[in-house]
Amino acid sequence: MIEMAAQSVGAAIEEAVKAVDGRVPSHIPLAKSNPREYWRRVRTLYRSSLAVIVGNILEWYDWTVFGYMQDILKDVFVSGSGQQAWLLFAVPFLARPFGSLVFGWIGDTCGRALSLQLAIWGMAVATALQGCLVPSLPGITWILAALRLVTGLSAGGESAGVNTYMSEFGEEGREHTLAAAIGVNNVSGSLAFFLANAVSLAVHQLPRETQLAWGWRIPFLLAAPLGVVSVLLRRGIKETSQFQRKRNEDLSCQTAAGIIPDLQDSCGESCDDSHGRSSEDSIEDSEQQKPPRPSASLRRLRTFASRAVLAALVLAAVTSCNYLPIYLVSWLEEAGLQPSVALSIAAAAKVTQVLATLPVSFAADRAGTVSVMMCGGAATGVFAVPFLWFVGETSHWPGYITAFLVLGFLLPVFISIYLVPSPLFMTSLFPMEQRGRGAGLCLGLASVVAGLMPAAASSLAKHGYLWPGALISFLILPSLLLLACAKRAAARGHLTVFQRPWLF
Repeated sequence: MIEMAAQSVGAAIEEAVKAVDGRVPSHIPLAKSNPREYWRRVRTLYRSSLAVIVGNILEWYDWTVFGYMQDILKDVFVSGSGQQAWLLFAVPFLARPFGSLVFGWIGDTCGRALSLQLAIWGMAVATALQGCLVPSLPGITWILAALRLVTGLSAGGESAGVNTYMSEFGEEGREHTLAAAIGVNNVSGSLAFFLANAVSLAVHQLPRETQLAWGWRIPFLLAAPLGVVSVLLRRGIKETSQFQRKRNEDLSCQTAAGIIPDLQDSCGESCDDSHGRSSEDSIEDSEQQKPPRPSASLRRLRTFASRAVLAALVLAAVTSCNYLPIYLVSWLEEAGLQPSVALSIAAAAKVTQVLATLPVSFAADRAGTVSVMMCGGAATGVFAVPFLWFVGETSHWPGYITAFLVLGFLLPVFISIYLVPSPLFMTSLFPMEQRGRGAGLCLGLASVVAGLMPAAASSLAKHGYLWPGALISFLILPSLLLLACAKRAAARGHLTVFQRPWLF
């Protein structure tokens, strides 16, 4: 049933894509030529990704639960200041770029699996310790900020590791299911949203005195058992076959160069020619045939920086849309809805995103990553303000039903079409030896913008309840322009694409 629905949705999105993209890929995607085999590979992929999915929940859980409980935590830690509470919410996002660089370097140098195993420890410990704080201690706000800083560093490494790991996970032919592989991140993120939402909803059912006394601790302390399970599952995680093959090639080259020094200059070329290549491997190998001279190193650094900025600007809007449901809980409460109703609408939105993951992945694997993103981004940007206006102008039970339909279903579908393929756009811009650092850095920079979005939206909402939607539309516009430019540059050969260039 899900596969049939996904195929129909994928075909519908493909028709929309044709309206904005007349280019036909030179390869036939497996999702188009053999959908049955495509879904068999996707099922195998998800069965093999349990350790990644469960562990990645912690990346999203900490800041999600903090956002959902902002109305309680502001009274516990910052004397009722909602603006200061949203700034505390944003602290981990300021640290994410640095964590992405550190853990990305570990992943690029020592292995993707090791990077994921280290990141999970920092997230689990720092999140659980937030539930052990004593609010009456002097300087408690700074202590909380420090713990959230550690969480952000670890989460930056997690985001760098998971997207890179899943884009390289699997054997030959994995390029046909890359969007579905990257979709694992959306599944785990949506599950974290839903879990944080359910726990926060339960806490909000307690008397207000109990919420402020000890109820706020429960969501953070629940990170401890989740962290233990994640650590145990990731102990046996395997290295990606692509990274393992590259490491073996490097070791072989070093051994050969040590025996015959004259082979040092030609080592990279001879080793690369001794192995079969995918489309990505051939592109990466061509850049590594000669040791880079100082000028070449400078050019590579400049190329790396420009690609990171490009991806960060595109993903700033994408991640802001993904974080929008967290702020909408506060927005709905200010519009007159009860916290339990607002949280239920946010939960419905995340259930919709989980259900939309496979259909959107199928569409991206069939029609192309950038084209699908452009369709979702355009729809989100156009309808963000009208949807908020439609909800804000209704009242009582009709308003509740409208909010569920519009904010719990329609808007999340558009956001999913924009969001699900976006990590693949990011990882495809970087060669394998830079992918961990590159993907992590640009996602970390984008997360800084997205993490500040609730605080900015809260300030703008004082001037009018439609301004948060306008902020999202404003962020999406340059993202769409850059996506169009990147697609055109890749088609003309001016932008090298390292993963699935034939369906970029």
